[in-house]
Amino acid sequence: MKEYDFDCLGFGICALDYLSILDPYPGLDEKVDVLASSVQGGGPVPTAMATMAKLGAEVAFVGKIGDDYEGMVIQSELEKFGVDVDYLLIDENVKSLKAFIWVDKNSGKRTVALDKTRMRPVKPKEIFFLKDVSFEYLHLDGRDKEANIFLAKKAKKDGSEVILDLGSLRGNLEELFPLVDYLVVSKKLAYDYTHLEDLSQACLELKKIGFKCVVITLSEKGCVWTDSLKVNYFPGFKLEMVDTTGAGDVFHGAFIFGLLKKWKSENGSVGMEKIIEFASACAALKCRKLGGREGIPTLKEVKDFLKRGENSLSPI
Repeated sequence: MKEYDFDCLGFGICALDYLSILDPYPGLDEKVDVLASSVQGGGPVPTAMATMAKLGAEVAFVGKIGDDYEGMVIQSELEKFGVDVDYLLIDENVKSLKAFIWVDKNSGKRTVALDKTRMRPVKPKEIFFLKDVSFEYLHLDGRDKEANIFLAKKAKKDGSEVILDLGSLRGNLEELFPLVDYLVVSKKLAYDYTHLEDLSQACLELKKIGFKCVVITLSEKGCVWTDSLKVNYFPGFKLEMVDTTGAGDVFHGAFIFGLLKKWKSENGSVGMEKIIEFASACAALKCRKLGGREGIPTLKEVKDFLKRGENSLSPI
């Protein structure tokens, strides 16, 4: 078996999240008191890496932070989860990203405002040192396109697989798509890219690009996915939600963890049903707590939850 330095390498933006739960959720020119607050590391890919690390995988994260308070907290929290941060880029000429997140107490849904006004994109020359780092999977968020393409090409050369997380369209990604194996996107992205309101048709349209599997996440309504000519629907799990922040990011991390474990279906192919179920359970359990990281479950918690779940497909 081929040896890798890491099970997965993640590359993308990283931010420090400032979260508040509000009730009632304010309109314009209104004032309300905060019911609860938290400061946690955020960002789609780093939260996915934190998820994988907590589940037991060996992972590393690459991203840019400033030489400031937020950067220090971002780095220390990833270390707390067990994510390798040796490849973080610390740039004294930028300010670390900050995300201000307001959560509606009644629905668990949130509004996010990202402050990236003093950040610079990562260029391929800044991460050229990664040419000697090996990984089985590469997880990207589509930002800093040139750097994404550089890493994705390395992955293809090394025989590694690439997972792309897209919440919204970010310029022209046509050059990146042929390098991606698994596309896991939001409902908004699927509609904006395909202009198809029927999600099954949108899923199939995205699959035509050449991905091994396409997943469209639907928040608390589950997801649709396909790895063939058939579109499948998983309804997700119904739990009381405190906050949906980071649920999709946790889904991605758990999805890659399932790929890493190479769970099989009854016919011996990749057990995508099991992987989708597992990722959905992780995302649902995360929503029990405020923020993208606090509620990330352990592997045992997920297994126990699935054993108790009425719509569990099969044991992992």
